[in-house]
Amino acid sequence: MDTQNAPSDTTAGALAEPRRSWRIPDDRRLPALEPYAHAVERTPPLTVRETLWDTAGRTLAFAGVELLRAEGPAGGGTAAGGDGAWSIDRGDGPVPLPSDSGGEPRPPRDAVEVFLRGQPLQVVRVRDTATTLVVLRGKDGRVRAEVADVRVDEGDPDTALLRSARWWALTDDGDPGSVSRAVERALLDAAEDPGRGPNDPVPRLAPVRRPAVDTARRPRPGTAAAFVRGVVADLRAELVTIDPRVRADEREAVHDLRKVLRRLRSVLAVFRGALDRDATEQLRGRLAEVSGVAGTARDAEVLRDRLLRSASRAPQGYVDADTLDRLGAQFEDHRRTTAAELRRVMSSAVWFAALDALDDLVETAPPGQHATDAATVFVAKRIRRERRRVLALIEDSVTGAGAGDEDLAVLHGQRKGARRLRYALQAAGDTADVGKRRLGRLRRVQDTLGDALDAAHAADAYRSAAARDAGTGRRAGTGAGSDSGAFVLGVLATTERLVVERQVAEGRRLLTGLGAALRG
Repeated sequence: MDTQNAPSDTTAGALAEPRRSWRIPDDRRLPALEPYAHAVERTPPLTVRETLWDTAGRTLAFAGVELLRAEGPAGGGTAAGGDGAWSIDRGDGPVPLPSDSGGEPRPPRDAVEVFLRGQPLQVVRVRDTATTLVVLRGKDGRVRAEVADVRVDEGDPDTALLRSARWWALTDDGDPGSVSRAVERALLDAAEDPGRGPNDPVPRLAPVRRPAVDTARRPRPGTAAAFVRGVVADLRAELVTIDPRVRADEREAVHDLRKVLRRLRSVLAVFRGALDRDATEQLRGRLAEVSGVAGTARDAEVLRDRLLRSASRAPQGYVDADTLDRLGAQFEDHRRTTAAELRRVMSSAVWFAALDALDDLVETAPPGQHATDAATVFVAKRIRRERRRVLALIEDSVTGAGAGDEDLAVLHGQRKGARRLRYALQAAGDTADVGKRRLGRLRRVQDTLGDALDAAHAADAYRSAAARDAGTGRRAGTGAGSDSGAFVLGVLATTERLVVERQVAEGRRLLTGLGAALRG
């Protein structure tokens, strides 16, 4: 066969994902495929070894997670993707992970620390995957189909084989030609199995899962305890997905962490009594400790991101690029410092104890004084109480149009009350008719007053930067010996104070409307 002018995709492995696969229960041979193609090539078997890492107590396995390291082809060589590559499988297939170990066989813990909580990892399984590939070409030399014969053997490091599986997988070039159809029929006849379609292309050994949890002691559906437990369980699931993102320093991850911590604390506070109060209050205290550190990190992010917004509001020509660059670098350094402190706390006993307490609350759901109350009645009663609480905060506020520190402190308390009511309404869902029509109004109050508080924080940061420059005798401007840097910082602070005054006035208007709505 002349393949001199064959396209570049004629090499094995150039096709897409498998289109169909068959589970093979024994050691039967592949059918003869030579009659169905112009040329058939068989690659030597390639065995790739993976090690599965877990704690001695199989913490990751019980969470439905596999942490794997590709060791490369057995007997030496380098596997596709590089020897020593790490991946995580949460049940939807392996996802590559960056290694934080500089090439050493130490696992990247950040992706799974939310489960490990400081426990040491070790190799608990060894998995060998042997693949033989059969490549079928047409008369033009192009690859028309590939058939993979795959076998997986898995066992503990120091024991005999525990599990094995085998399958055939068919991949083609997307052209429903005679080669693909004929090969598919031959495999179907030889496999004696209907096969699987593209939505489940390749069978694999299922991860070891936690044994079925005894649900006999869980709260009865429709009760207050069952309602609160369900809400907390959903928030815990969100927390598990956010934790690795914070450790990876992903954008908005700190914001998402802070938000879910607030929602958890709000739900436990508003719906006190459904679960054991001592357990919920202890958990709220532990979450608050971490939430405070997360709040500091989030404030640093907001300050960094707000700088250009402040500059865009200043009069044209009043803010120079050099001062912005210098200030931006300072704010980014501060953000990195606070983010590192948050990650340190999230690798400490403080965070691990909070996660343990959260797990225990969900798994055991210790009953409180109102555990057996009907959920609809309990939720409606607690939401009414929360509405009265917010109304009292609004009516007790400082009157006037000022935007001083005292006014901002009062408005901050009102904002927190509105936010807690909003989170409680969201948690209630369709459990009871509790006035969800007010969610939009509560969100506007929260956003408006939040912007006022962020602007006040930014103004204070600009004034502090100017004071530091003055205290160190630093000339921050672009001109030699000029004081333009201090001038620019003053302009930025002034623009943010104008935002504070405007948003405080708007916030007061929204609070007045919210108070009228809550009285109705």
